[in-house]
Amino acid sequence: MDPDSRPSIETEGEQLISFDLGRYVEALRKYGWALAALLALGITAAVIYTNRQPKVYQAKASVLIEPRTTDWLGKGDDGFVTSGGGGLDYYKQQRQVLASYSLINATVRNYKLYTGLLSDVERDNTKLEDQIELATRRLQQNLSVRYPDQDRIMYVVVNDGDRKFAADISNAHVDTYIAYTKNQLKVGTEDKSGALETEFNKATEMLAKSESALYKFQKDEELLAVSLEDRQSLASANIASFTQKMNEARAQRIEMGSRLDRMRKQVDVDILESPVLNMTDSSASDTLRAQYYTERNRFHEISREFGPKTPEYQKQKAKVDDLHNALKSEQKRMFSSLVERHMAALQTEQALGAEVERFKKQALDLIPKIGRYLELQRQKKSDEDNYNILRNRLSTSQMTGRMNTKSDTSYAKILDRALVPEDPVSPSLRVNIMVAGGISLLLGIGLLVLVVFLDRSIKSTADAQQAAGVPVLGVIPLLSAGELPRDDDRARDMYVHEHPTSRTAECCRSLRTNILFSGADRKLKTLAVSSASPREGKTTSVIYLGTTMAQSGQRVLLIDTDMRRPRLHASTGVPRGHGLSNLILGDQTYEDVIKTTQVPNLFVLPCGPLPPNPAELLMTKRFEVVLEELANRFDRVILDSPPLQAVTDAVVLSKLVDGTILVVRSGKTLRDEIRRSARLIRDVNGSIFGVIVNEFDASDRNGYHYSYYGYGEDERAEPAA
Repeated sequence: MDPDSRPSIETEGEQLISFDLGRYVEALRKYGWALAALLALGITAAVIYTNRQPKVYQAKASVLIEPRTTDWLGKGDDGFVTSGGGGLDYYKQQRQVLASYSLINATVRNYKLYTGLLSDVERDNTKLEDQIELATRRLQQNLSVRYPDQDRIMYVVVNDGDRKFAADISNAHVDTYIAYTKNQLKVGTEDKSGALETEFNKATEMLAKSESALYKFQKDEELLAVSLEDRQSLASANIASFTQKMNEARAQRIEMGSRLDRMRKQVDVDILESPVLNMTDSSASDTLRAQYYTERNRFHEISREFGPKTPEYQKQKAKVDDLHNALKSEQKRMFSSLVERHMAALQTEQALGAEVERFKKQALDLIPKIGRYLELQRQKKSDEDNYNILRNRLSTSQMTGRMNTKSDTSYAKILDRALVPEDPVSPSLRVNIMVAGGISLLLGIGLLVLVVFLDRSIKSTADAQQAAGVPVLGVIPLLSAGELPRDDDRARDMYVHEHPTSRTAECCRSLRTNILFSGADRKLKTLAVSSASPREGKTTSVIYLGTTMAQSGQRVLLIDTDMRRPRLHASTGVPRGHGLSNLILGDQTYEDVIKTTQVPNLFVLPCGPLPPNPAELLMTKRFEVVLEELANRFDRVILDSPPLQAVTDAVVLSKLVDGTILVVRSGKTLRDEIRRSARLIRDVNGSIFGVIVNEFDASDRNGYHYSYYGYGEDERAEPAA
């Protein structure tokens, strides 16, 4: 067998937890009568239980609750009834009121319901208040308030054994609630009007205080004529204006300082070469300079024309010197003037900076005043708004109170009064039958699943194939009691030969065909047939298989290798005196030990004398030689081997034959046994050819489907021999 086709550990694990739906369906078909009986028993018990229970009737009255507006004070209290307000919290509150102990107590007290809710024994020698309390607690258990649609309609539901009394209680409780709402509306209007008036007076006092505080602050800060905002704006404008002037004075001072520094550097330079006179816009310096150059030019002409000793020369020279001294004086005067102007610019800048700082300080001093002023304004605005709101609400409250006094007003009204119920709601025969039937059905199915789950036996060909890890070659149907005598092994083993047209013979021929076609591409002359445990039908399967192969014209030899409990000789009617053990020991010839049978082409080699050590005998080299010689003499050699779980003989034989066939008994052989048997053969590198399912129930079509054409279902349909 190909090693890759062997099931791995993971595959075997999956087989252990596999779920075969067909097994459960078959079990349901088989034990359906028990499931139906359990279901009928449960339904019968439900009917008997329902008839013995006291009947309970249910009455239901409905009440319409109008929504409310938002509260006057803004604190979550209920307001007047209108047509467009309310919320989930409000309806939740009304539902709690309807189901409250206090309201139920008022219903019991006002309508004297304790006479109907309590028995005479309970009312005897009991105070009235105790009777009312006991009746209230009892009614609280039987009364419920439903709010199914989350709309404005609520239902008061009462359960009681007296149908009329249940309707009366429901209507009485609704009437109590309507009276409660009327009283609450009247009292609530008066209380809330008084509360509003108190709040309005407080708001008036708070508004007067805030106005007085704001006026006092304006007076103390001299803000009556000029507002604080105007002061802040003026301070900001002054800061901006003086800052700009200070920047201009600083720029002028820096420019004069630069000129002054340059003049200081040119003091020692000749007046005619110094640029000091050009640093100012003085017209006098320009005139003196022009006169100086004019007279100096004339002085040069006189010096050339008359000479230095003439009076004209001396006179002209004095005039030039005077002009030169005048230029020097003008330079000194300009320098002094620039120094004074620079000092003046510096003082102006400092004065402007002081003004800027003074205005900044004024602006900073205004900040806390502004904060205080805005706070007083906000307080006054808040008190004024609160005052206006309360004034409007107080006016509305007083008007509504006058309207409620003149009219009978309520925010709830009866929508439908409770009618006397006709049918009881408890116990419900239909519900009890459904519950009992469901429980019975689940219990039955659970027991069925448990039985199937705990049953690890082979039920179908799928079970056998999954457990062994090889395909199913065929099935051998279960013979009924009418088809053969009870406990007659020989009649069962020779059934296919004696009834060749039966469905069992047809299945065996299908089995033969499957084996022949499966072995078409490999050598398959020697076959060992074994099982996991005794009494699973391996000897019967060997004879059936040998018979059908012999009927096809093949020479078939059946060898009884079960040297502990041989049965092949008894079924085929041959003596057991000499057989396989004699051949292995060499004291008999093949012709002496091979026996013919009543089936043409079918020969039997009995086990012979039983040796004390069968496994050691089968492991000898002589047995291999004997098996090889027999394979040469016959077309097919089939070995009837012992069970795999009992002894090791079958494991030894699996290594010497071309293939091993496992026989499982439907409904008896356990899947774990087949799995262990297959593992034993694979552990010694033996080849498992396939599985035969014995005593298969022909009515079970889950795992193996077959049909017949031209054959009857039993012996009565067979043609005459």
